[in-house]
Amino acid sequence: MTVTAAAEPEAAGDPVAIEQAKQHFRQAVAFAEAGDCGAAVVEFEAAYELVPRPNALYNIAQCEERLFRYDLAIRYYERYLQEAPADAADRPAVNAALSTLRNLLGTVLVHSNVLAEVWVDDRLAGAAPGDVLLPSGGHSLELRAKGYIPARAEVRLVGRQRIELTLELEKAQTTVRVTETTGLDPTLFWIGTGATAVTAVIGVVFAGRVVSLQEDALELPEQHPERSERREEVEGAELTADIFFASAALLAVGTTIVAFVTDWDGEKPPAEVEAGSTARLRVAPLVVRGGGGVQLGGAL
Repeated sequence: MTVTAAAEPEAAGDPVAIEQAKQHFRQAVAFAEAGDCGAAVVEFEAAYELVPRPNALYNIAQCEERLFRYDLAIRYYERYLQEAPADAADRPAVNAALSTLRNLLGTVLVHSNVLAEVWVDDRLAGAAPGDVLLPSGGHSLELRAKGYIPARAEVRLVGRQRIELTLELEKAQTTVRVTETTGLDPTLFWIGTGATAVTAVIGVVFAGRVVSLQEDALELPEQHPERSERREEVEGAELTADIFFASAALLAVGTTIVAFVTDWDGEKPPAEVEAGSTARLRVAPLVVRGGGGVQLGGAL
């Protein structure tokens, strides 16, 4: 392909920007002459961003024409005519190119229920509702709008053909899933509290028995045969009391921990739990020779 005679940006303005624009322009020309028009477009656009001269638009239009993206070629040729001097030597050639390209394009009038972008073959081609110019052939057309589900359609058309296409976008539904983490049932706390209290009371009962046995033993003579037997009973009662007190302490610690992880929002008062709940706790002392403990049972 060819490029305009005044190819490089003129030396006016910011020297650094001008030099960078020239480098992009030279690279673009090299890509175009090598047949890589896609890369050439990128370099010409970079040069235009630094130094906006109409000759870059003309060359971009030529590259787009080579890539068969006639709608984009028309767009850049029209921009060139808007920015180029009135006496630009290329104007007649550009007008002739526009006349030829328009005969190669068809028009799709896209109707849409919302303002949307029109993407054709995965590139932005226009906006809807409105006309979109497309080269002859088959194309994949998609409407995209923020907050809506994209709508897609396949179209085929020939040069100078005009067709209408209606697409409706559906509002995207956003589902927010909230997961609530709840604590333990307050019933467990009240069960633990009750078990702690019962176990402590049993420990107190055995502690009282220790005192009673010690007093009985002291009333017996020093050499009385039952005195040693009473001493063994005292030791057994002391051990049992210690076991119950230790159990009560452990239950108290566990119940305290449960209190911190209990869901108190749905808490029922203790009386209501007892009246309406099927949870039942049975605490019974367990005494064996030489020791003892607590036996818990229940049903839900």
